[in-house]
Amino acid sequence: MKLERFKVEDLTIMLGIGATFVGTVVGAGFASGQEIYRFFSIQGLQGFLGVIGAIFLLGVFSEKVFRIGLAIKPKSYKEFLDFCLGTGSAGIADLMVTVFLIVLVGVMYAGSGAIFKEIGLGYWTGIALSLAIVILVLFQELPGLIAANLIIVPLMFTGALVVSIYALQNRCIDRLPQATDYSWILAAVQFSSYNLVLAVPVLLSLCGKYSSPAHLKLGGWVGSIILGIMAALIHWSIIFHLSHLENSPLPMLDLARLAGDWLYWIYAMVLWCEMLTTLLANIYGVAKRLVAATGWGFRFWVVILSQVGILIGEIGFSNLVSKFYPLFGYLCLVVLFLMIGKKVPKKMEAKG
Repeated sequence: MKLERFKVEDLTIMLGIGATFVGTVVGAGFASGQEIYRFFSIQGLQGFLGVIGAIFLLGVFSEKVFRIGLAIKPKSYKEFLDFCLGTGSAGIADLMVTVFLIVLVGVMYAGSGAIFKEIGLGYWTGIALSLAIVILVLFQELPGLIAANLIIVPLMFTGALVVSIYALQNRCIDRLPQATDYSWILAAVQFSSYNLVLAVPVLLSLCGKYSSPAHLKLGGWVGSIILGIMAALIHWSIIFHLSHLENSPLPMLDLARLAGDWLYWIYAMVLWCEMLTTLLANIYGVAKRLVAATGWGFRFWVVILSQVGILIGEIGFSNLVSKFYPLFGYLCLVVLFLMIGKKVPKKMEAKG
């Protein structure tokens, strides 16, 4: 019985780590299908190879983040950047990551309001509900974040699966496009680096909660595989309807609309939940960074960051995405390549 309970506990921990990883990565761009279209579906059949490559890279580099996190025990992602980049370059990277994560908080608040406006419930209804959930969850700190992801991630996966099944059963084209080069390789690297750097603050916090390298390693791979399956489902859904979705800002929501009002409403709520997970993760990561820098309370920063994010959201969802995402993508590539070559000293790793 003790062995059985231990195995169940191990599985619960790994699922919690994996769900938190997925919830951090899956946001408005991923869930709406726009991010998958831009990185993979535009590559045609070869885009699926990009998805497979991204799964592998996310798994490998999440494991590397966990190894570094266990070794150096950082209080925030600033110390992680110091270790990977050196104190000089890390200061610039820290500022850029912090600014981008705060902007991303604004993006998720704006996106939440836009979804509720789209379904006729009002922009500020979405903002108010999102704010209430942020305070309810993050006032419990990391346990609250993990619990929220364990609830929301299965809903996200189910929603993507249902829409994908409908899209594949009612496909519009039989002859699939193919890319003539190997740009899917670059797409896999960009996708994985961008999403991994976004997840670093939360992944490092998991190192503080869980001390077992095996739990963290397997949890990272569980999250990577779930992300890969979701990305593949969305990719194939879009590619079989590519002629209708090339100019769509929300491809998966448009596919859900074709299936009827009930699925459209359900997927709109799923999309909101996916924005919530990214919103929670980003506020959590930046709040921890600011607590380490100022010594002020975590809950204080949760409230302040929410207020700042709501104000930033007034710029508009599409404007924020188009202006800030490309810039951050280049920074992520730099951090990823420097992290690849960073070796964790054996003594430090053993001490951690």
